[in-house]
Amino acid sequence: MALSIVLINYNSGQHLKNCLDSICKNNGAECTNITVYDNASSDNSISYAQTFYPDILYIENATNIGFARAINRVIRETRGEYILLLNPDVILLPKALDEMLEFMKKKHHCGVVGGEIMSPLGYYQPTCRRFPNYMNILFGRRSLMRRLFPNNPFSNRYLYLDLDCTAPRKVDFVEGSVMMIRRKALEDVGFFDEGFFLYLEDADICYRMNNHGWETWWLPRAYAIHFRGETIRRDNIHPTMHHSKGFYRFFVKHYHPFLPLRLLLQIFLALRLVYVISTESIKGVLLDAPLFNYN
Repeated sequence: MALSIVLINYNSGQHLKNCLDSICKNNGAECTNITVYDNASSDNSISYAQTFYPDILYIENATNIGFARAINRVIRETRGEYILLLNPDVILLPKALDEMLEFMKKKHHCGVVGGEIMSPLGYYQPTCRRFPNYMNILFGRRSLMRRLFPNNPFSNRYLYLDLDCTAPRKVDFVEGSVMMIRRKALEDVGFFDEGFFLYLEDADICYRMNNHGWETWWLPRAYAIHFRGETIRRDNIHPTMHHSKGFYRFFVKHYHPFLPLRLLLQIFLALRLVYVISTESIKGVLLDAPLFNYN
C-alpha cells in the first residue's frame, strides 16, 4: 500500500463527507486506504459520512486528545510508504494526489510536500511558511500590525508572499491541512510532538526534518480548496489559545530563550491572544450564519 490518508475530524459537519467525495474522485486514490479519527465531535458528522462511506475506517474517541496525538495514533496503525494528512474541510481537486505522489517518488530527499491551496472563491491561500521567529508575534497573519501595515516585510517573509508560484519550491514548512509525509523520514525524526495540542505541530515536524537533512517542498498544480476556519467558527477562543501556546512551545523548544525573554514572549502572546479573540468574536457576530443541518 503506497498511500495512507489520515483525517482528524472535529465537528466538521458536511465538510467531512465532501472531503471524502473529493478523495475518492481523485485519480489513483482508493477509499479503503482512508482513516478518519474523530476527536469527540458532537455534531454527527461521523454518522453522516458513514451513510455514504461505510467501508472507511472510523475511529471515534470519547475525548478530544488534540491533533498531534490523534495523528500519531493513526499513523502507528497504518502501513503506507507515504502518509497524507488532510483537514476534513479540504476538497482535493482532480489529480492532486497523483501530482504529490509522483513528486515524492522523484524527490528522494523530500520528507514533506504540500499542495497549492485555494479559498472557496478561488483566491490563492499562502500555506507555506518560513520557520517562526519572535517578530511573528507582532506581524503574524492575524496580527494588528499586519492589519495596519499589510505589506510589511516581516509578514511577507513569514508567509512567503514573495514566492515564485510557477514551479515547485523548497520551503521551511507547509501547513498540516494538506501535508504528504514520507514514512521513512517520519521514522527518522520521530513522530509528531504531542505537546502541541493544535497548531505549530506542522512547523515543528518540518523543523526537525530540516535538521535531519530532509526537505520540505511546496507543489503548484496539486490543487485543493480549503474552507479555512469553518470547523471552529463556534469556538474561536480555544483554537486561538492553542495557537499562542504552540508558538511559545516552538520558541522554547527550538530557540531556548533565556528567562527574561520567555517572560516577554508570554506577555506579547497574551496581548496577541486578546486581540485575535476580540476581532474574531466581532467577525463571528457579523458574519455568522446557520450551519448545515443533516440530522
